[in-house]
Amino acid sequence: MKRLRCTKLWLLLALGLLAGNALAAAPKARPLREVVYERLNQAQEATEAENWVKAFEQLGRVERMKDLASHEKAQLYTSYGYTYFSQEKYAESASSYEQVLAQEELSDALRTSTLYTLGQLHFHLENFDTAVGFLNQWLEVANNPGPEPFILKGQALYQMGRLEEAAEPVRRAIAVAESRDKKVRENWYALLRVIYFETKDYDKLLDVLAILVAEYPAKEYWMHLAAAFGEMDDTNRQLAAYEMAYAQGYLKSSTEIVLLCQLLLQAEVPYRAGVLLQEGLESGTVTSNANNWRLLSQAWILAQEHDAAIVSLGKAAELSDDGELYARIAQSYANLNRWELSTEAAKTALAKGVKNPQDLQMMQGMAFFELGRYSEAKSAFSEAQKSEKGRETASRWLAYVQREEKRLRELGIDP
Repeated sequence: MKRLRCTKLWLLLALGLLAGNALAAAPKARPLREVVYERLNQAQEATEAENWVKAFEQLGRVERMKDLASHEKAQLYTSYGYTYFSQEKYAESASSYEQVLAQEELSDALRTSTLYTLGQLHFHLENFDTAVGFLNQWLEVANNPGPEPFILKGQALYQMGRLEEAAEPVRRAIAVAESRDKKVRENWYALLRVIYFETKDYDKLLDVLAILVAEYPAKEYWMHLAAAFGEMDDTNRQLAAYEMAYAQGYLKSSTEIVLLCQLLLQAEVPYRAGVLLQEGLESGTVTSNANNWRLLSQAWILAQEHDAAIVSLGKAAELSDDGELYARIAQSYANLNRWELSTEAAKTALAKGVKNPQDLQMMQGMAFFELGRYSEAKSAFSEAQKSEKGRETASRWLAYVQREEKRLRELGIDP
């Protein structure tokens, strides 16, 4: 299961803003003593300059003060959290912010911002259950939250495999964004897409994919839309999605074009399948192998394009030692009343081996009969008689040839 990650930059921006506002927010509640404020301010400036030694020196000076009030300790641990985070020491940062919450005298604003910060940090540490806990606490006290916290919660739930729960906060994020006339981000819809696909909620998945292909057209979404229709056994709409993807130039690989042609054949549109596959094989886009040439021959046969089918079967036969291909060539020649060529192809097929030789012997016998080569026709029907499956039909044909020979002799014609 593919999981999503929040970026360090995102966290750095969020935590940086929180830390940067921490000291400024203090006077609104209970003011810091001047010496505490000054040392914490110097620690923050040192952190922003990546002078870690000086930053921790100033923080240590504050921590060693014996008469720190609870609200001053809260500001101290906030600064510790920010400094650790700036060094990419995320576990230590989370521990420091948790110390902030442990203080008895804590302003509502600082408590609220710390809860959200801890939700972000534990998400980054992949402590997803803990992250959701802090985010839920934050959502209980946050005033008119924007969409991002809901997305973070949805991502965390998704990471834990709690897919049914994950969808609700993501939908909430989208609703909040729309209510504020904010553009919904592509990756929010993409997250819902994955959730609905994995939970097999195909109706909702189709709604999301319809938005994605309309607002963020990309090959990935068209292919996923086609796959969703395939899962629903809706081959007509699956084909329509592939056709749209092809029209926009997204289908470039041999496998993708062959799949489109197979869908066209299933939908009984063989001529278009033949045209696309022929173009692909001739241009090199579609791999030239026996299977693909055989598929092309099937398309041409179904489209009643027998000459083209014979050429395709010949190409497939060149790339394979399969007698069945020559059997199809024989049948195609028979469809065009090219009896001589049909008998030659049938002979080759029988020499290479086929699953049902009696069928080919019957066709061979009929071709010889059409050519007036009665002796060879009788020989072919006699061989077909040896099979229980073809015995009855072959016997009737053999008797018919013998009667025709007799009739011709009675007319003075040597058959």
